[in-house]
Amino acid sequence: MNQELAKMTLKEKIGQLLIAGFVGYEYNDNIKTLIEEYKLGNVVLLTKNFQNIKQFHDLCLKLYTEIQKNSKILPFMAITQEGGMVTRIVREATFFPGNMTLGATKKEYVYEVGRLMAEELFALGINLNFAPSLDINNNPDNPVIGVRSYSDNPEVVARYGLDFIRGLQSTGMIATAKHFPGHGDTDVDSHFGLPRINHSRERIEKVELVPFKKAIDEVKAIMPAHIFFQAFEENQIPVTISKKVITGLLRQELGFRGLIISDAMEMKAIIDNFGIAKGAVLALAAGQDQLIVSSNYEYQVEILQAVEQAVLDGVIPLAVIDEKVARILNYKKQLQKIYEDKFVHKKYEEKMEIILNKKSKEFVSKIVDESLTLVKGNNLNPQLSTLVLAPSPFATTVVEEDISNRSIVKALNREGFNGEAIKMSVNPNRVEIEELMDKAKNFDQVLVCTYNAAHYQGQIDLINRLSDEAMNLFVLSTKSPYDIFKFKQIENYLCLYEYTPNSVMTIVKYLQGKLKPQGKLPIALTEKIKVGASIYVGLKEYPVAKNIEYLQMLKENGIDRVFISAHIPEMNDNFVVELVEVCNKAKELDLKVILDVSRPMMEQFNIPEIYSLRLDYGFNNDEIVELCKQDKFIVELNASTITIKQLEYFKNCGVDLHKVRISHNFYPKLYTGISREEVIRRNKIFKQYGLNVMMYIPSQNQKRPPMYEGLPTIEEHRYYPLEAVLSEIRGLGIDEVFFGDCYASKEEIKMATTFDYDVVQIPIVVNKGLTEVEKELLKQEHHNRIDQPTSFIRSSCRLKTKEVKPKNTTVRKKGNVTIDNQLFARYQGEVCLMLTDLPQDDRVNVVGNIVCDIDTLTFIKPGDKFRLIIKGEK
Repeated sequence: MNQELAKMTLKEKIGQLLIAGFVGYEYNDNIKTLIEEYKLGNVVLLTKNFQNIKQFHDLCLKLYTEIQKNSKILPFMAITQEGGMVTRIVREATFFPGNMTLGATKKEYVYEVGRLMAEELFALGINLNFAPSLDINNNPDNPVIGVRSYSDNPEVVARYGLDFIRGLQSTGMIATAKHFPGHGDTDVDSHFGLPRINHSRERIEKVELVPFKKAIDEVKAIMPAHIFFQAFEENQIPVTISKKVITGLLRQELGFRGLIISDAMEMKAIIDNFGIAKGAVLALAAGQDQLIVSSNYEYQVEILQAVEQAVLDGVIPLAVIDEKVARILNYKKQLQKIYEDKFVHKKYEEKMEIILNKKSKEFVSKIVDESLTLVKGNNLNPQLSTLVLAPSPFATTVVEEDISNRSIVKALNREGFNGEAIKMSVNPNRVEIEELMDKAKNFDQVLVCTYNAAHYQGQIDLINRLSDEAMNLFVLSTKSPYDIFKFKQIENYLCLYEYTPNSVMTIVKYLQGKLKPQGKLPIALTEKIKVGASIYVGLKEYPVAKNIEYLQMLKENGIDRVFISAHIPEMNDNFVVELVEVCNKAKELDLKVILDVSRPMMEQFNIPEIYSLRLDYGFNNDEIVELCKQDKFIVELNASTITIKQLEYFKNCGVDLHKVRISHNFYPKLYTGISREEVIRRNKIFKQYGLNVMMYIPSQNQKRPPMYEGLPTIEEHRYYPLEAVLSEIRGLGIDEVFFGDCYASKEEIKMATTFDYDVVQIPIVVNKGLTEVEKELLKQEHHNRIDQPTSFIRSSCRLKTKEVKPKNTTVRKKGNVTIDNQLFARYQGEVCLMLTDLPQDDRVNVVGNIVCDIDTLTFIKPGDKFRLIIKGEK
């Protein structure tokens, strides 16, 4: 290998570092120039290159032949064939299921899917697959991963992902684990911007990195993400060009020895922030082995020239280039004979037998059938007349291509069922909705097939209308299972995880009564709690310059919405100028502004461009109705004063309450905040109307004048530890939580935006002199027993091999934290939180106290996870 490397020119070496794509079904001048003049060593194939199996096969053979002829080195012939919604070979060959479809079925299927996929890809001329995605989709708002993930559970993603890798690589194919160190918890698509993840290193170790650590000894390639991870870098440096992450973490700390291949370098996350040439040089210097440029010829040439110049200028040492090329050549040497046997020398007819194998197609069809999941409610009755409403799909992200030729409606009309299928627009308008409503009245039941409904208000409006009219309604999501967040009140909800030819036929069979749902939901359908902050204007304590600096900090730490009050009695005469300046800065930072006004104050200024207008006091019902029907901003009602009678009035006046927000008041005066019970009671009412509910929590960093007592909704939260406050949010029925006080600290903001709202976290103080074993027991993640006793919260997690000696076996008081000692035999190590007073027991050590209300413990339900946060010693 060293001899081969020594013979190569610099241009030939650099040609091995690029994986280039092109547009067209035939070998063209651009790719010819790259291969002959720039010594390109690798190609990525796209849907834009696929017309049919024969054409694609011949194109791959031509590309292989030309690169082999010019470089005498096997090319990587790459593709992104994940399955499901990200499939490049879209006709004739087997249409393999996507990751979340597999996640909804049996793990035993995954290896075989990977193996069969690899054999078909080899038969077409592919030897490197940019799959699987090992991202954990724990953010329902993620615009680019979603169903490309197996699950929101790190261990499930790790197990399924590793099986897929093993299946692919059992054939000799190179698999690629992506998008390191994890693209799952973002709400920005790196094709169009630079996503950021604000989680701590500890959290990333426990979640995002888990699948990659499991795969790292076996997978042959890893693709880093175009994402900024605050735990590893500063100054908006994405992983793509981060030496700390690629070399420091991936190579040195985790010990990965395989290929590191960039995501497409023409994505906006790189182009807009660094430019293609600089980005490429930085990526290689950071430790990437190869760079992908999908189809832009000018960018490809620019990269090749920039890298060559960087080597000549000493920016990238030649030894670094040699190390990368040696690694590439090593993998190519391993591939050479396999590729020649499976593609180059194999007869075309033999390859077609693999690609057109009927058993493979039946196998994946069975998997998709078994993925159909009944999430809630009942199955529809195929004996009843059914109106099916379904849009035709189209690509919603750059990675999805050529899917518009699939149609549920056409398949149903072709195959037949008891009813009628109508194609609806992906975003139906009012006229279309009225027409569909009239049509629905003639059927016993209605099935609406949604497609990324969260992005199309028309789909949401249609389902809400059908639901409000008490139709016998069934909703089936054909891509994102999170669609249900937009119409939580529906009774019958099913999921498929891809809109593909196989899933279309699954729907046909379901409506014909030939199959019933068997799938298991691979993700938890719990909405992510949105976090906001507050800004105040017209007060000397909050100067404009400091407010703008604060907005910048909020944006950098994951906040996307701010509350501004425009009716504080103490505001100065210049508040309107300050308000406009702050609103303009928020718009520049893409922050949503919720502006709070009273009726008298509203007449004193023009409403600036905002996301939502919160109506405080002074508005009569008819004024509220009029504001709700305008479309400049969303109306936010006052949850602390609104009545059921008013909500019914608004509804009868034609207000679509699904487009209205509601928020509780904050209470500056001590002892005037409302109770948890009142918040829960009111929220249950609001949820019946489909309303999004917000409340306020105080900051302990800086209190707002003139009271300086904090701005909570719930009185008990006024001086409460933040972990305990946040732990209650989910149980209170809250969708959004805002810091009421301005200038919450960066630490508070980071805690709120990265907090795990599905795990109750209890702050405690511990006794001095605890043993390391006792501390270890307290710090583990706990699970409350399903059969919880009345006297205490009882953790089901114990360190059975560790010895706990008797110590401080005093009377147990309500709020105490205890650990059973060795005298309790098999119960040794059991951690309990006292709900009542109990007598002294020599077998039980009292080790600390909770530092929150005992009421917070009521949010830990039987079977729930909880954590104990040690805040100090006593």
